[in-house]
Amino acid sequence: MGEGSRGRARRWLVAAVCQVVVFLGTVTTAMLVIAVPQIAATIGLGEDGQQWLVAGYALAYALMLVPGGRLGDVWRRRAVFVSGLVLAGTAATSAALAQTPVWLVLSVLVQGGALGAVSPQVLGLFQQLFRKEERGRPYGLLGVAFAVALGSGPVLGGLLVDVSPEHGWRLIFVADATVAFLAAALGFLVIPALRVPPERFWWRRTDPVGVVLFVVGIVALWIPMVEETARTPVLWVLVPVGVLVLAGFGFWERRPHRASPLVDLGLLRVRSYGLGALIAVLFGAYDALYFVLALYLQDGVGHSPVTTGLVMVPIAGGTAAGAVVGGRLAWRAGRRVVALGLLTSLVGVVAVMIGDIFLPTFDNPHSAALPLLLAGLGAGFVLSGLGSGLTNIPNQAVTMSEVSNTRAGSAAGMLQTGHRLGISAGIVGVSSALFVTLDRTGGDWMAAFRVTLLIISAFILVALLIALLDIFTKGEEAAR
Repeated sequence: MGEGSRGRARRWLVAAVCQVVVFLGTVTTAMLVIAVPQIAATIGLGEDGQQWLVAGYALAYALMLVPGGRLGDVWRRRAVFVSGLVLAGTAATSAALAQTPVWLVLSVLVQGGALGAVSPQVLGLFQQLFRKEERGRPYGLLGVAFAVALGSGPVLGGLLVDVSPEHGWRLIFVADATVAFLAAALGFLVIPALRVPPERFWWRRTDPVGVVLFVVGIVALWIPMVEETARTPVLWVLVPVGVLVLAGFGFWERRPHRASPLVDLGLLRVRSYGLGALIAVLFGAYDALYFVLALYLQDGVGHSPVTTGLVMVPIAGGTAAGAVVGGRLAWRAGRRVVALGLLTSLVGVVAVMIGDIFLPTFDNPHSAALPLLLAGLGAGFVLSGLGSGLTNIPNQAVTMSEVSNTRAGSAAGMLQTGHRLGISAGIVGVSSALFVTLDRTGGDWMAAFRVTLLIISAFILVALLIALLDIFTKGEEAAR
């Protein structure tokens, strides 16, 4: 086998390790949600602690995407990839051994931040190791890993928690640590040591001032949204503080002497990147479907977490299929496949809503399982998942298509951060609408669920209009 063949084989080994990282980052969230009740009962985790266990993981993950991407740009991607996974595995081990709520929450925060720093290295490595026309397949595999994690996470979490009434939840973190350490070892062996131009003070290029401003600004905006106690007016004072800090961050990043900013705001002027990032933020609201569906099935209908996870399997299956097809079509069809995905997802969500309207009224908590899976909703779930797969991975590929390799890490970090913040805002907004509707209708879960589907559909529709605008304006420019 020639050197070229060995190089190609090595690239696909790198891609396989990257799938493991994507799976780990997603499945951890899904399993944590299932384990929270048992954790609370075991070590006395209060309501605020439960909020920070799940929301804090997502927050730490999102906050490290941009700094992690920049670090990969100015240092070595393999070093950031491996060291981040080792730190995540160590933090997961600490969480498995935790004896107090503070110990556990801090461990999970570190774990989320470490995986957040690793995540942009995946897209950065794809940019460096695969030519533009070759990236569709590895991007599609990322979607498969995400879908498998999303579909299997609730079921795996439920099974691990059931092993022991008191310590079953610790097995989740043991599994996380095992996978993280294994991926770190494989990454060290297969990822080439791609070097960057040497610089004595390379750490300055990570923009520590920008990191502090960015983190403080996002945290100040995040706390009132995720804290249960934010219903008191005091915490909302943090909102204008966060806005001012982020405004200062934008000013700092745009100063003429900033040779190596944390966030390259100039990327937003690149047409494909700016529009793609906006679509990613808006489509983040789609992920609220998983959250409200879990609430609807468990709190509204009365199903167990394992049953709820099984009902979500059609969504994950559709997402996996869409990711594979979309990844292959991305470079040929461009933004058109993104528009097709958005339209398919919109049709799927509307189909779920229509199917739910015509389902019979439930006489008992368990009568919903078969209709949800077979009597109309299953097809809507598959379509919505298929549209999600056709949207997310191709949109990442098209959005990153005009970004240079030297800016790939920062660009990927910005894109993923925007998408995850869109997910967070979508979950907060959609779940708030769910609870408000429940209050106004006296606990009518079916009506509340339909309202949330309408809101999710509206976000998808706006994203679709932006994708169509991009397609039509590009067509007009080409005609000239």
